Amino acid sequence: MSGGRDDQPLGGLTVVVTRAEAQAAALARPLEALGARVLLAPVIRIAPTALNDEMRAALARLAEYDLAVFTSVNAVGDFLDRVAECGADAALLRRATVVAIGPKTAAALVARGLPPDIVPAEAVAESAVEALAAAGTRLDGALVIFPRAREAREVIPEALRASGARVEVVTVYETVGADWLPLPAADIEGADFVTFTASSTVDQFVRLMGPQGLARRLAGVRLCSIGPVTSETLRRHGLTVAVEADPHTVEGLVRAIRDAARGVL
Repeated sequence: MSGGRDDQPLGGLTVVVTRAEAQAAALARPLEALGARVLLAPVIRIAPTALNDEMRAALARLAEYDLAVFTSVNAVGDFLDRVAECGADAALLRRATVVAIGPKTAAALVARGLPPDIVPAEAVAESAVEALAAAGTRLDGALVIFPRAREAREVIPEALRASGARVEVVTVYETVGADWLPLPAADIEGADFVTFTASSTVDQFVRLMGPQGLARRLAGVRLCSIGPVTSETLRRHGLTVAVEADPHTVEGLVRAIRDAARGVL
């Protein structure tokens, strides 16, 4: 481990990125720009859901929804791809209140011609309902479409239903675990930082590394989480969170690792 220059604060440090391969560059590149040696270890991949009858039925009612909630870039891309595939018009959703969790999700919606009306200050699911309440959005009786991953948390749909909304959850993608560990375990155990950007990356990482003695094997590694939900998953597996991003974004994670590096250089 060697000290980094002022313009290369992560110089001499190794960071493992566990994100899906298609998303890894957004985290790896800024880390490399700060001087880090980045090892890619995608423990999951994103698999879009094929257009099915459930999805066709929901897309046929685009003009009827009062609220549309998007919690990830993947949800935006895969949902709007299915809209185009079945010949529906995404512009019909513009009459609805569109909610984006996180700036990346908001940017993805803007890029697809569907700018969000509400972007909660915190990039966590719990903030969505608070933001809707603060905006005075009527939820009682509202029809909501919620495109998401198959294994997503139930926080948002449960909270909206508790407020009287009718929520239609549409599965547009799922996360699939890698069949084998993408790197030798010794390379990961010898790294300075390992990053986790979702609970699914934590679960699959633990499965592939093997839970037996994992906390001990990673004792010299700083485990980095993008936010409180991912951090809680790490702790559930008996692992210590050394770095948590604030804000809970990729940019926030990079800054948090940069700041934490001052303590290991």
